[in-house]
Amino acid sequence: YCAGRNEGPVLCDFSSSRSDVCELKGDVRVLPNATIVHHHPLARRRSWRMKPHARKNDRHALARVTEVTVASSHAADHPAPRCTTNHTAPAVVFSAGGYAGNMFHDLTDVLVPLFITTRRFGGDVHLLVSDAQPWWLDRFRPLLRRLSFHDVVDMGRGAGAGGRGVLCYPHVVLGLEFHKEMSVDAARTAGGYSMADFARLARRSYGLARDTAIRLRGRGDGGRRPRLLLISRKSTRAFTNAGAIARAATALGYEVVVSEPSRQHAAGLASFARLVNSCDVLVGVHGAGLANLVFLPAGAVVVQVVPLGGLDAMAAEDFGAPARDAGLRYVHYAIAVAESTLAGRYPRDHRVLRDPAAVRRDGWAALREAYLVGQNVTLDVRRFEGALRRAMELLR
Repeated sequence: YCAGRNEGPVLCDFSSSRSDVCELKGDVRVLPNATIVHHHPLARRRSWRMKPHARKNDRHALARVTEVTVASSHAADHPAPRCTTNHTAPAVVFSAGGYAGNMFHDLTDVLVPLFITTRRFGGDVHLLVSDAQPWWLDRFRPLLRRLSFHDVVDMGRGAGAGGRGVLCYPHVVLGLEFHKEMSVDAARTAGGYSMADFARLARRSYGLARDTAIRLRGRGDGGRRPRLLLISRKSTRAFTNAGAIARAATALGYEVVVSEPSRQHAAGLASFARLVNSCDVLVGVHGAGLANLVFLPAGAVVVQVVPLGGLDAMAAEDFGAPARDAGLRYVHYAIAVAESTLAGRYPRDHRVLRDPAAVRRDGWAALREAYLVGQNVTLDVRRFEGALRRAMELLR
């Protein structure tokens, strides 16, 4: 639905496969019950509902997203609740539901789209968020404060919209603009800003010290050793031989740190962000902490270990392209069958090992269970040394 030109009262874009976005201009009132009442002399009377979250075709994610009803009308005398607070700056209404708590989804579905949507306002914009857990707001408050000069309005807490009653604005954006997985398409932005700008914002938000990675110049390098972080989880997609990997990397000239991201806690994220930023190389299995690459200094290297399952294209889209877009270097390491713990669970001719494409045809749930939940990695250290050497070369 689209009414008017860009400067008109209502402009909606429902064409994206990932997100719906509506802009309302005029007298816009945000009510406590997830309703927006819009008045403008040029608006025609109609109403619609939408879920302001950038995963619009994922029913599992949307089950955790509050639906918003919009009632638009040209009639200024149409009954509308009295404003509790009048604001002169615009507002963006969005949901932090869905798969919140998973760092990749926090970035891909919420924070990067929020950056894209709010950038044009230069910080003078109100953020109205629904479905946000208190720990989620605490965890990302430093970043949210960089996107907006104003306090975040938690629409799900207290009486009214965040305890503030009916909030009135001259301009409201409902929903977040989505470009691509965990990244920004600079060609689609008015100012030409990119994922590198988001990464810079993330580093500044958490007060991270390093903007650029080490640059190796030749033999000895004055005793400087690039610092490598090996993300080793205890749950799915874990390295079963992290110690051997760390020793091999040390022998090649790295200073190695082995750690695992902390989930949910704000202090844990800030601490882990500092650790990531202190490193020049980040090594991790696909979907097992690699989203923290946004905290790396520019020019650092991401080494993605891709498990069995025909996941290469997805891995490249989810983390390879975002890494490059963020100003990082990227090394893609696809494991051999013998490096998967699935090789010890299934006979050699089992389709899980022999024909991942057939498993994928059974749907996302089958793929997830077989390759993302049910698989750990035992790297062939000698084979993996090639990826470590390549990462070292990229730092020169």
